[in-house]
Amino acid sequence: MKKFLILTLLFIFIENIYCSGCIYNITDYGAKSDTAFLNTAFIQNAIDICHNNGGGTVYIPTGLYISGTLFLKDNVMLYLERGATIKGSPNLNDYPRLVEHRKGLIHAEKAHRIGIMGTGTIDANGGHPVFHEGPNSPNRIYVVNFEECTEVKIHDVSFLNASFWTLRIHDCEHVQIHGITIKSPTYFNNDGIDLDGRNITVSDCIIDCVDDAICIKSHIIGRPCENIAITNCIVSSNCNAIKFGTVSAGGFKNIAIANCIIKRPSQNDYFDYRKYTIPGVTDNYVNNSGIALELVDGGIFEQVVINNITMYNTLTPIFIRYAERRNPPVGIMKDIIISNVTATANSLMTCSITGIPGHYAENIKLSNIILNCPGRGRKEHTTREIPEKNKSYPENKIFGADLPAYGFYVRHANNITFNNIQFNLNTKDDRHAICLDDCNNIVIDGTNTILHESESAYIRVRQVNNLLVSRFTSNCILPLFLKNDGNSSDIKFIGNDFSKLRQLCDEDTKSIVRSAGNLLFNE
Repeated sequence: MKKFLILTLLFIFIENIYCSGCIYNITDYGAKSDTAFLNTAFIQNAIDICHNNGGGTVYIPTGLYISGTLFLKDNVMLYLERGATIKGSPNLNDYPRLVEHRKGLIHAEKAHRIGIMGTGTIDANGGHPVFHEGPNSPNRIYVVNFEECTEVKIHDVSFLNASFWTLRIHDCEHVQIHGITIKSPTYFNNDGIDLDGRNITVSDCIIDCVDDAICIKSHIIGRPCENIAITNCIVSSNCNAIKFGTVSAGGFKNIAIANCIIKRPSQNDYFDYRKYTIPGVTDNYVNNSGIALELVDGGIFEQVVINNITMYNTLTPIFIRYAERRNPPVGIMKDIIISNVTATANSLMTCSITGIPGHYAENIKLSNIILNCPGRGRKEHTTREIPEKNKSYPENKIFGADLPAYGFYVRHANNITFNNIQFNLNTKDDRHAICLDDCNNIVIDGTNTILHESESAYIRVRQVNNLLVSRFTSNCILPLFLKNDGNSSDIKFIGNDFSKLRQLCDEDTKSIVRSAGNLLFNE
């Protein structure tokens, strides 16, 4: 009696917050909890009747229900009770080949007021060999695929074992994703959440997957991903933890990400760095990039704020790439704030901000960041010419296994501010802390390195105009602060503690340097 009362109250709650109408228990329509019984037609019948009657809740009770593709329809909420599992059939015939789209275990197109809720599980069975015919196989399926839908709610459910992306939201409006768990370690391209749409919130989710954990994509020219808030998530990936792109045709606008933790991903056989020769990598199971912001297919990237992020086990904590992978207009990348970040890096692939010649990433502010760097960079890394790679696929390995700085490498960028940045080196690193190449209007305010023992200059510039350095401090003797590789101008040092600095800049650079209010070295 008590359990019946609790269920009744729960259903009333669900109906009041989302769907009106009746409760449709799938077992009343012939569904059975049985590992050998296919439930697709019976669950779909419950969904169809619910929809035809004006909407309501399709209830999945405790048990294991084998199914192929299920199509959600207007005003239908799928509710999975604790202990309930919908598991993907291993028979490819149970997933209809859609004309223009990949298959999904749960699928909806142009549906209104739909969702998936409850504390049960949707397991796509992506580890089954029938789905493993190669990364480009049409047999791979999404766990959930919603396209051009509005008023979508996905709460609390666990999504497991995709053979392709786990949760795909494409060109949708007004979406709430809250409290879900994703674990997809079963195959290539097992993204966690892929978002393309407007007015979307993602909160309190835990994601561990092979490919990108949270990925914002923009496929449609003129329809940017816009008004998106992502908060309080714990994510890990063997690729990128938080990513914008790679597809960026419509651009990204007015997006905030906050209070997220990036942790060590689960071990798997797909991105095990023991299989590759990548000098400087210090862990086998890592996120490629913690934060990856990419605009390479056109579009406009603007007004993006990322705040309060902590991350371990990342090859590259921050990767910002603005380029032209194909031949549309290059687009615009500007107005980005990244703040309050603590990160532990696991490679010589430095944090980077890079545009391409003639197209500059601009108006980017990074503040209150602590980067724990592994060290072990060598002098020859500072002299290697870094390729442009204008049309290459954007990822942290694009420029090679090392960069000439252990902190930030910045090229083809305007109006960049570094404020309160601290670099902690685990071991000696013979590279620069910061490298600037073809940059204008750069502010470096309040940087510090614990144990910069390199003979290399702290900052290296090349073709840099209007650089201001202020509030620098150091806990150890520095042989040289700034090295100019040519064609730079208007460099200013104001209010720095240079008391442990033996030489401010090389002789050829003194004519373009102005100083005021600095505490100088006194032998």
